[in-house]
Amino acid sequence: MVWKKPVKKLAATKIAEDEAREYAESIINTVREPLIALDQDLRVVKVSRSFYEFFKVKPEETMGQLIYDLGNKQWDIPKLRELLETILPQKTTFDNYEVEHDFATIGRRIMLLNARQIQRVLGKERIILLAIEDITEKKKLERVVEKARDAAEATNKELEAFSYSVSHDLRAPLRSIDGFSHALLEDYQGKLDATGKNYLERIRTATQHMGNLIDDMLKLSRVIQSEFNYQSIDLSKMVQSISDTLQKNNPNNNVKMTIQQGIVIQGDLPLIQIVLTNLIDNAWKFTGKQKHPRIEFGATLKENEKIFFIRDNGVGFDMSYAGKLFGTFQRLHTTAEFAGTGIGLATVKRIINRHGGKAWAEGEVGKGATFFFTLEA
Repeated sequence: MVWKKPVKKLAATKIAEDEAREYAESIINTVREPLIALDQDLRVVKVSRSFYEFFKVKPEETMGQLIYDLGNKQWDIPKLRELLETILPQKTTFDNYEVEHDFATIGRRIMLLNARQIQRVLGKERIILLAIEDITEKKKLERVVEKARDAAEATNKELEAFSYSVSHDLRAPLRSIDGFSHALLEDYQGKLDATGKNYLERIRTATQHMGNLIDDMLKLSRVIQSEFNYQSIDLSKMVQSISDTLQKNNPNNNVKMTIQQGIVIQGDLPLIQIVLTNLIDNAWKFTGKQKHPRIEFGATLKENEKIFFIRDNGVGFDMSYAGKLFGTFQRLHTTAEFAGTGIGLATVKRIINRHGGKAWAEGEVGKGATFFFTLEA
């Protein structure tokens, strides 16, 4: 009877130890990343299932071995020695220690090592837990992204050089042509017949059109280069402001403008301003020959996606050409019919794409057109 209590106590302790061991082993084998436990002599005392699977080794090749001897000494890595023998004894923990190494079974890998020294429940000896995360693919992706970023920066520099060349080198001769043509019309009007005057007028019209084309090309290049600055934008108020400006500049156009109120989005204000200015300006232009021109701006919800639209009752277009509308320099009407450069809608599409949305149009000849766009939520 005297020995019953100590025996019971020892049995209870043994059961508790077994339960704790099973609990710890369950945790180790559940962890997705490879995990290895070392004693204070850096010999393997426990290995997770994911370690065996990832490094393609067997328990008999691992347990009790010095970590540097594992896999025919492929774990004898200078950086790992530095971590285990120099850094860890001083800090007891270490996170995100990057190691790159060639392994016989899995090839060259880049790994992040997290290490912890922990005290065992019984006894004074410590064990080291070493968690391993393979970041090889992540690093490859980072390099790809870095190359793409460098390429984009190089492209932006080329675009900046192009923009400078266009805005300075091309404008100068255009100004000269336009200026001298104007001088000929003014100073030599009496010496020019009708044909000569017509030629000069056509030269001036062409140079002015080229000037507008340069302006639109520069806008398009700035759209590609500009940085985003997201903010809250009241589209309804923006459309009203654009419409008021157009009405002031075109007092003879009695356009009935219908604007849905309270449409607010998140976007880059200068770029969204370009989108709406282009679309509304087009609607005004293509309703210019209507007796009762109407333009409507609004938004609708379809399959949980908000779709914005600008609808007009202008000249419309043949739907078989809908795919060409947003292309650069694509026009469905001549400049004699309607002024324009064929870049406005291409700019609209670029901006909408940069906002993670899409743009498209529907129309019918003689019955108007509707331009739609979405923005990333």
